[in-house]
Amino acid sequence: MKKNQQAFAVSAICLSIILAGVIIAYRPEAVDQDGGLPSGFRYPSGVGVSQGVPTLYGETATPTLLSDDVTQKTISLGGAGTASTTADEATINMGVEVTKDTAAEAISANAESMGAIIDALMLTGIGEDNIKTTSYSVYPQYDWTEDGRVLLGYMVTNMVQVTVKDLDIVGDVIDAAGGAGANRMDGISFGLSDAKMQELKNTAYILALGDATDKADLIADTLGLTISGVQSVTESSYVPARTNVAYAEAAMDSSASFRAPTQIISGDLSVSVNVHIVFLFQ
Repeated sequence: MKKNQQAFAVSAICLSIILAGVIIAYRPEAVDQDGGLPSGFRYPSGVGVSQGVPTLYGETATPTLLSDDVTQKTISLGGAGTASTTADEATINMGVEVTKDTAAEAISANAESMGAIIDALMLTGIGEDNIKTTSYSVYPQYDWTEDGRVLLGYMVTNMVQVTVKDLDIVGDVIDAAGGAGANRMDGISFGLSDAKMQELKNTAYILALGDATDKADLIADTLGLTISGVQSVTESSYVPARTNVAYAEAAMDSSASFRAPTQIISGDLSVSVNVHIVFLFQ
């Protein structure tokens, strides 16, 4: 009788465990009305549409298209252009130095000489607005002896800048100034008038842009591309025209006689431009 009671107790415990497992596994409230899968159900990885069962994974994000700026195809090229022409004006730096015992005498003598120089320049066709003072100075001159410093006098220097619009008379201008007392000639620089400089610069730019475009066309033809436009154009360098001619100062000794006319040859001036262009292609 005692053994039967123990067997009954063990059977009751096992039955209770089985019943509890059935209740836990079976949740009728989670089943859809249409007999579908329970809410929140997830198949393990590896079970998919190929087995005839709809997947319940989250929605996959759609790739975002790149913007136009990112997807543009470009070719970056440099172009160079140089344009040359003959100078159409000259600038001469000239003047006079006078040394006298006193500052007053030196100033007076210098003013007299400079007046004569300006008169001579104007007789060659130089307008007063093309003569400009660039420097004026008064300095005492000393000599050092055994007894110490000895004052020799005072030197006055007056320098002017003369702009010559007609290059055919540059030599005549120098000769006229020297004959009137100019004993300083610091050099000649040749340049272009504003209008001529702008014209030359524009030509150099056109040549530089054409150089870059020719390169782009060559690349496109070789690689089978089509140039569709220009993204940007920048200037990388600009070199204006400039040239200088040195003039021997010794030749301007006021005591020298100017028998032969001065010959000045200006030569050509060049303007260089470099550009950088980013071309678009398809």
